[in-house]
Amino acid sequence: MNSIDSFFYNTNLTVLILVLFIGMMALLKLGSLVGDKLRKPIDEKNNSINTTIVGSVLALFAFLLGFTFSMSGNRFETRRINNITEANAIGTAISRADLYPPPVRDSFRSDFKQYTLARIHYFELDNDLTGINNANQQAKQYATFIWNRASALALKSQTVFPANLMVPALNEMMDSANSNNYGEKFRVPDPIIILLLSISLVCAFFVGYYTVNKDWFNRIMVFGFCLLSCLVIYTTIDLDNSRTGFIKHHTSLQAFTDLIQVFDHP
Repeated sequence: MNSIDSFFYNTNLTVLILVLFIGMMALLKLGSLVGDKLRKPIDEKNNSINTTIVGSVLALFAFLLGFTFSMSGNRFETRRINNITEANAIGTAISRADLYPPPVRDSFRSDFKQYTLARIHYFELDNDLTGINNANQQAKQYATFIWNRASALALKSQTVFPANLMVPALNEMMDSANSNNYGEKFRVPDPIIILLLSISLVCAFFVGYYTVNKDWFNRIMVFGFCLLSCLVIYTTIDLDNSRTGFIKHHTSLQAFTDLIQVFDHP
């Protein structure tokens, strides 16, 4: 599934986590009520077994939470590296244009500028599929212009040397763009997010069931459990959504905008 078409990456994350928090609090209360009515004095052995089971479920929740957060963090770092790699590849290709005579050099730089602007526009868009596809097609169009010009110049004896340097740079530029485009589509799959949300709700019920004591300290602890769980889940999903989330690749994307300054110096 394309991450942009994903339910969780098209849903308002704040609303989603708010609903999760309310659901956890509701199941916490339900578990407490059920515990009040169903729990009976039991021997110490059975109580120990039940505590072990609940502890195992909570440990499973913690493991899945850590696993999902690790997936989001790794993908965030991969996308950041892809951005820097592509920006460097574009910068290298632009510098190779200086090896050509002035008229050809100017044509290359003009197309490179439009290509760079298209790539910047591609990353600036949110989850607008039409705009993203248009920006991507525009970038590919200018990349084709640049490639065709470099290929034609490679057949001429007077431009063979610069072509030998330009062609590999263009290959790297287009390959890195392709890797970047696909890299941002690889997100934590929806089934894992669903499993994480489901286990969080189940854990809230279990915690409520075994914390039938109504003193204020228990209430603060279980409230904190629900709040912290929701905050970590929020951060996990937000970290994996660089287009509309609060955590964005501002620093790495700056590498693209810095390339525009190159064209200010003839």
